[in-house]
Amino acid sequence: MVMQRVTALGVAVLGLFLVLAGWSAPAAMAEPVAEPVAAAGLPQTGRQLAYVQRGDRVTVYRQGRVLARVTAVPGGPGRLVLKVAAARVFAFRSGQFVWADRLGDHDPVDPLRKVRVKAGTTETVTIRFPGANDGDVIWAPRRENSVGVWVAEGNRVSGAPERLSPAYVQRDAVASVFKAGQVVARVTAQSAVRRSGRGTVTVEVEALKRVSLRPAAFVWVNRDGDRHRPVGGHKVTVPGGSGKTVTMLFDDVSAGRLIWSPREGVVAGSWMIG
Repeated sequence: MVMQRVTALGVAVLGLFLVLAGWSAPAAMAEPVAEPVAAAGLPQTGRQLAYVQRGDRVTVYRQGRVLARVTAVPGGPGRLVLKVAAARVFAFRSGQFVWADRLGDHDPVDPLRKVRVKAGTTETVTIRFPGANDGDVIWAPRRENSVGVWVAEGNRVSGAPERLSPAYVQRDAVASVFKAGQVVARVTAQSAVRRSGRGTVTVEVEALKRVSLRPAAFVWVNRDGDRHRPVGGHKVTVPGGSGKTVTMLFDDVSAGRLIWSPREGVVAGSWMIG
């Protein structure tokens, strides 16, 4: 048996020892040896950025560290004014924003404009939306996933994070789940065991508020790129103020990584296996 434990400190090296009892005796498998391993970096596809909106401000993370803070301030009809404080170099395009009012969606006057803010600086960025009136301003770096919502009324603007789908930020081995800017759960991959091509993964869920977890949202990706979904498994609901261990089974797996993708285009967590 090969056993692998998922923590935050290093990469697992797993020992498999055969003891020969005699020239004609069958080989015996010794107890597995486990060493510390590390949470994997999120896949380098641009999706590794995480966004959490709290009030008027969206905090952008990369690999669990703050990359930038983007705050909407009053700008008047058809004008989105953002204060961008960059901890590290941060860039985005104005076309990532859409202004929606009762007449429909409005794109910015220059959607291809790229804004680049230097590390350690704060800049004020104005994006204009011709013909836009009172409505919602939506920030969607990938159109299927909104990361920020503001309500614009006259010269006032206010954040509406309660309208967003959950956000996810991984720091080391722990992936935190945010709703309306607040942490509602933490998910940690605790261990993985491989034997004869079959894998078992144990995930710990700490629920501050009631949450649900779908095993089908997890994928075991071998180093050769083969992807494997869990065998069976039903949605697990964890009441607030409690914890639960979730075990998932995988077929035809080898050393690689475990990816948690709760919805299309979103990677919430990534852990090395082997």
